Amino acid sequence: MAGTTSLHTTAVVAGRYGGAEVLRVSQWPIEEPRASEVRVRVRAAGISYADLLMCQGLHPERRKVPFVPGWDVVGDVEAVGSEVGHVKVGDRVAGLTIVGGWAQLAIVRGDWVVPVPEGLDPASAVCLVMDYVVAYQMLTRKASVSAGDTILVQGAGGGVGTALMDLARTMDLRVLGTDREGKRAHVESYGGVLIDFEREDVVSRCRHLTAGCGVDAAFDGIGATAPASLQALRPGGRLVWFGMVTFLSGGNRNLIGVARTALSLARVFAPNARPGGKRTSLYSIQQLAKKHPDWYRQDLAALLDLLAAGTISPRLAAAWELDRVPEAAEALSAGALPGKQVVTMAEG
Repeated sequence: MAGTTSLHTTAVVAGRYGGAEVLRVSQWPIEEPRASEVRVRVRAAGISYADLLMCQGLHPERRKVPFVPGWDVVGDVEAVGSEVGHVKVGDRVAGLTIVGGWAQLAIVRGDWVVPVPEGLDPASAVCLVMDYVVAYQMLTRKASVSAGDTILVQGAGGGVGTALMDLARTMDLRVLGTDREGKRAHVESYGGVLIDFEREDVVSRCRHLTAGCGVDAAFDGIGATAPASLQALRPGGRLVWFGMVTFLSGGNRNLIGVARTALSLARVFAPNARPGGKRTSLYSIQQLAKKHPDWYRQDLAALLDLLAAGTISPRLAAAWELDRVPEAAEALSAGALPGKQVVTMAEG
């Protein structure tokens, strides 16, 4: 019967809230897919700051412990619910899970899965499921940027930052990206201009690089940097806030970061904080996907086609086996590796 537990899978389980130390590889029960779901054998899964926030119990999508983290997967369909008609058993698909991705088997909403074009590497394809969809939807559905615009990307070396830079190349956008000096080569490889936030004033540098005008749009997944992102905008520009990295420090709950982020957002969204017609908006991939699942499938399918055509080039920071995911979480929290970290599982 759909929804009943009949299988177990090897998975990475968060047994309590905390950092990488709470993660253990163990057997986990998995239900049969409901009518609107599919079960996939995972070939690749993403590792993101959203996962770290979930493990700390800080994300809006907080789950009771124990649970299996993992927002995004690519895998092969093993079972299909009766209401799902656009994929079948044996198809390779990509989809958003929110939880459950760090496992050999995962359940995915049917209206959030998209067939993967033949020949694509699962590790590259999984980079698109969350990070590139976030970037694409912010660029096209939130900020509505135009060719020739200059954008600011806070945290350009991360997964979403990399996706924003990569997509910006296809849209003829100029990118000013903040990160540490060690990410310069990465940012410049995507055509971006690095602003070293440790040594340079971000707002002043943006003004200088835009001949005093300010950037046309800013994308901020850091949180505490939101006021600077707003100041860097030109009159009429738009800030899109989408993340809370400053909630964490070294992968652990950061109470000072929580307070700073809350204060920053209060300043940004205060009625008198947006002179010159500057606009602000929040972006949440899961909320938009719940409201418009057709948009999610359409946008992910478009990105998969771009990947198949060689138009975009995701950067794999590292690929890890399932039993090394706790180590991967530590590496992500250190922030030294540019691009997207993924879990890969061999076929068979």
